[in-house]
Amino acid sequence: MGAPDKNSDFDEAYRSGIGHLMWTDVRVPAELKTLIQETSPENALELGCGIGLFSDYFARQGVRMTSVDFSAVAIQKARDRVRENYPSPDFHVGDVTHLDGIAGPFDVSFDVGCFHCLDLPGQLKYASEVSRLLKPGGTHLIWAMDNSPRDMEMSPAVIAKVFGQHFELVSAEKKRRRFVRSHWYRLLKNHI
Repeated sequence: MGAPDKNSDFDEAYRSGIGHLMWTDVRVPAELKTLIQETSPENALELGCGIGLFSDYFARQGVRMTSVDFSAVAIQKARDRVRENYPSPDFHVGDVTHLDGIAGPFDVSFDVGCFHCLDLPGQLKYASEVSRLLKPGGTHLIWAMDNSPRDMEMSPAVIAKVFGQHFELVSAEKKRRRFVRSHWYRLLKNHI
C-alpha cells in the first residue's frame, strides 16, 4: 500500500496492525512536553491524533483534550487505550479542514504529521480552522516533513505563507525525525 490519501486508506492501515507503524510514535516528543511546560494549557486540540498517544499524555497531565482524526479505526483504538483514573480525551472522527463539530477556544493546538499530508487548498482550510478554534495568543505546534507525502516542499516560508493571515511563525526548528528531514513549527495566533 502506498501513502494513504483517503480515510478508507487510513482505516485499512490502522486495521492491519502494522500498516500504520511507519508513522505511529511510541514516545511523546520532547517538543510536546515543552509545549505543556511553557504554556500550562487548561485545554488543547490535537489534529490528526491517530491512536491517541499524545492526547492520552496531555490528559494525564491534567489538560482537557479534544482530538480529531480522519480514521474511525484509529479513533476507536484511541478510545480503547484510555485509562479510567483521569478524564478521557474527547475523540472525534473528522476532517481537519472542516471542524464544524468542534468548539473552542483552545489554549494550544498541535499536530504531529497531519498538516504535511494535505494539498494546498486543504492546508489553507486547516489554517483557517485552527485560527477559528485557537484563542488569541494561543500556540499551534506542528511537526512536518520537509518533503511531504504529496511531494510538496514544506519550509518555514511555506508555513508562514499558509498561516500568515492569522498567525506569526515564532520558530522553525530543524529536526531529523523518523529518519527524514523535518521541522517543528511554533505559531502564535494574532490577538486580532
